[in-house]
Amino acid sequence: MASDSWLFEDDRGDQIEVASRPTRVLAYAQAAQTLAGLGVPVVGYFGSQHHADAGAQPAVGLDVPSIGSGDAVDDELIATLRADLVVGVSYAGEVYGLSEDVAAKLGELAPILLIRIAGEPGLETIIGRFHQLAEALTDGSDLADDEAVLTEALARLSAAVGGRPGVRVTALSGGTPTDAYVANPAYWPGLRLLADAGLPFTPTPAKGGWEVVKWNDLAGSHPADILLYDQRPNSLGADQLAEIPAWSEHPAVRGGQVLPWNPEPPLTFEATAASIDTLTAAITANR
Repeated sequence: MASDSWLFEDDRGDQIEVASRPTRVLAYAQAAQTLAGLGVPVVGYFGSQHHADAGAQPAVGLDVPSIGSGDAVDDELIATLRADLVVGVSYAGEVYGLSEDVAAKLGELAPILLIRIAGEPGLETIIGRFHQLAEALTDGSDLADDEAVLTEALARLSAAVGGRPGVRVTALSGGTPTDAYVANPAYWPGLRLLADAGLPFTPTPAKGGWEVVKWNDLAGSHPADILLYDQRPNSLGADQLAEIPAWSEHPAVRGGQVLPWNPEPPLTFEATAASIDTLTAAITANR
């Protein structure tokens, strides 16, 4: 490699090295939103098998093409994008959302760089890693994403929780018509950040990301004043939830205290602060 080659160590510990700074980045939807928000142009994005199974494209709000999701990717479009770097996310070392075969095909066209987004890293650390990557992919100028904005939002949340003693929150996904998937805050960095700020989640014995709970048992095992509900396409939609009596009868649902939750949000300080302020407003109103 020449002395002016581009080098970045990803969260697998792999040294991603190319002849010059990449300018044509293809990224997983969450990473594409994040990098675009930090001033890094992306040429395209891809979704997960969840999106492919649901027949839906990730809602990224970017004016760039999607190459598809999961195993359903457009090889011809991929070739035309001429990506010189693929940025993926990882939960446990894998290229999340893609099969090994599809990931291997992408890796033949451009190096794959992974950022870990679950488990051990705190959310501030994950956001910091995207900052480092954005700085490496640009001229290193100010990213205009100030951590102080998040710090202030967390302080407002803590104050709201203090003024509403006893409030309880459950984050969940609509797994199946019989089962709810209750999120384990210790696993999801965004939820763990809220818990560390004092937000009381209903406890779960789950070791990984989810605890499977029968819908009929949800209100009893996880009595919550506010529900954070997974908005991804693999989570049951409103029409499907309406057919589940236990959902409609849940006190938080009856009280209109269901907030959208995105387990794959843009990983910036400002986007995180905005979502926290929405939650803070709901807690303040729930008296």
